[in-house]
Amino acid sequence: MTDKNYTDEMVAILSAAQPLTFESAGVLGKQLDRTQRSVISKAKSLGLIYNSKTVSKKRGPSKTVMVASIEKGLGFNVGDLAGLEKATSASLDRLFENMA
Repeated sequence: MTDKNYTDEMVAILSAAQPLTFESAGVLGKQLDRTQRSVISKAKSLGLIYNSKTVSKKRGPSKTVMVASIEKGLGFNVGDLAGLEKATSASLDRLFENMA
């Protein structure tokens, strides 16, 4: 029989700490002498509630809206720059900012 990586007491501590977050997993990892990743994996394998780290995305106008603004700003008709929305957001931002 193999040794258990997590004792019943450790599992009880994880269960009591629900919902777990990335930060709380780090704190629990130090408390339980385990890595943060190990705590997260164990929580997931036990079916405990784990709220993953959220990645903040850029909030701004969509590419379609940006292309429409560029068309209007440069005096084009709607749809004249079709396909431009496939450019990167950064490129569209630079184009929009540099319109004179």
